[in-house]
Amino acid sequence: AQAWNTGVAAGSSAVFARGTEAFAGSSLRSLLPAAVGAAAVSLLAAAVAAWRAARLPPLTLLKAGGGDPMAVRGRAGPIVIGLAVVGPLAALGLAWWARRADPQAAVGLFFTAGFAALAGLLAGVRLLLGHGAAGSRGPLRTLPDLAWRGLTQGRSRAFSVAAIVACAEFLIVAVSSFAVHPPQRPQDRDAPTGGWTFMATFGSPTGIDPADPVARESLGLSDADRNALSACTIARIRSSAGDDASCVNLYAPTQPTVLGVGASFIERGGFRFVDQAPGMEANPWLLLEREIGPAPPGVAASGAAAASGAESPPTPVTPVIIDQATAQWALKLGGVGVRFELPVDAGTALFEIVGLLEPGILQGFLVVSERHFERLFPQASGYALALVDAGDATETTPADSDRLPRAIAAAWADAGVTVTRTTDRLRSLQAVQNTFLAGFQTLGTLGLVLGAAGVAAVQFQSVLERRGALGLMAAVGFTGARLRLVVVLETLFMVVLGLAVGTLSGCLALVPAFAAGRAGVPVGWIACTWGLTLAAAVVAGIAAARRVVRLEPGKVLAEAD
Repeated sequence: AQAWNTGVAAGSSAVFARGTEAFAGSSLRSLLPAAVGAAAVSLLAAAVAAWRAARLPPLTLLKAGGGDPMAVRGRAGPIVIGLAVVGPLAALGLAWWARRADPQAAVGLFFTAGFAALAGLLAGVRLLLGHGAAGSRGPLRTLPDLAWRGLTQGRSRAFSVAAIVACAEFLIVAVSSFAVHPPQRPQDRDAPTGGWTFMATFGSPTGIDPADPVARESLGLSDADRNALSACTIARIRSSAGDDASCVNLYAPTQPTVLGVGASFIERGGFRFVDQAPGMEANPWLLLEREIGPAPPGVAASGAAAASGAESPPTPVTPVIIDQATAQWALKLGGVGVRFELPVDAGTALFEIVGLLEPGILQGFLVVSERHFERLFPQASGYALALVDAGDATETTPADSDRLPRAIAAAWADAGVTVTRTTDRLRSLQAVQNTFLAGFQTLGTLGLVLGAAGVAAVQFQSVLERRGALGLMAAVGFTGARLRLVVVLETLFMVVLGLAVGTLSGCLALVPAFAAGRAGVPVGWIACTWGLTLAAAVVAGIAAARRVVRLEPGKVLAEAD
């Protein structure tokens, strides 16, 4: 702990010694690309708007409102039709491809798949709006038909609003799908807890084994504590002195902690494997006992042979099982079959990944067999932690659930034990990922709020441009309430189109993750965002419809003439 504090203090001194000028320069350099990008996008949007306005006929520009730029092109071209067909199919293909790609490439493929799905489904919205405009000569029998007709007449604005809402909803759906929570049945052996109930970490290595009846009798425990421990499965684990490679460590680990698990742990099994080497499918933990062919001579040479330059004997390769998140993100090692070197007591050892675990309580550790651990770390004595499987002992009464942690603490009292529920450790590890996801969820929600504000502005402009049509409708008998309802329905149609596209595109990009069980459909977040966005759309529609009430049909029609 003191070494960690000293390192933090030294790093802080080095950073803050640069002064505020260095921080100001760093902030300016980081903000400059974003500012240039925003300015470029704004100029591009203005150029596109000017180009579209230049294509409008002069008489149309002289009229109030200037018309709809999309109306000039009429029906959608083959490019839009092709994009509507190819986009979703390309999204599914890219998403399945991402399953076999390395982590960095998988992230890029995921966003590419999402963009393809968004583009394809938005092209479908463009076709839908164009089809409604093309068939605008039919009779109108209901107010929703009238609202849809008005929407298709101004389909460029409707498409823009749908696109903004769709992008924000896609971000929320995609991010929310990867939120993680403790399992409902942590006692299951294929859960992220491995079926273990408690994790006991020791301040100093110990050789005490409460699973041994003779040792348990010599610990001076009460009868209740002895009975509680006798009903449990206990696995003591050796540990090297290394860095925490889990997601809670903000620093890049240089020497991750290696755990040595015994034969009882390996035979028991547990946890879910994301990938593994061929063989031992029934219990992949047995791969830790497998003998791997030695590396070529000279690889990972250490000690006197390396110092003298003499050719070293073949280096033994140690099989290791790692948590997937630790292997791919914290250590950036890759997948099964990758070999890497780590410092050990006698110099440097060569490891090979034979299995990747689903993220769980072993995150941040490299797991080898106890036999290999003793060869790699002969100076490490005793056991540094233990896992306890209480079975159904903690599912009876609250008193029983509290008795077992006290019994574990009493059994290893001399070792400075800290007893933690595995679900609590899992929750603390998952909180890091969920915190990052919450930031993106906030950004997506902010995008939806801005989209709702944009809907109000669009509808204000739409009412102003259609004063003549609305005045004519009022003159022939439409009441103010019906006109307001038409405006509100138009607003809801635009927003529902965007929400549907965003939700479907997010689900399309995540189909492989859903199939593999690595993500779940965020029904709660989808319902929440739909409800809030539709409520905001109703408010925006009502605000825009207030201008309809103040229309005077005679005056409006006179201005139109």
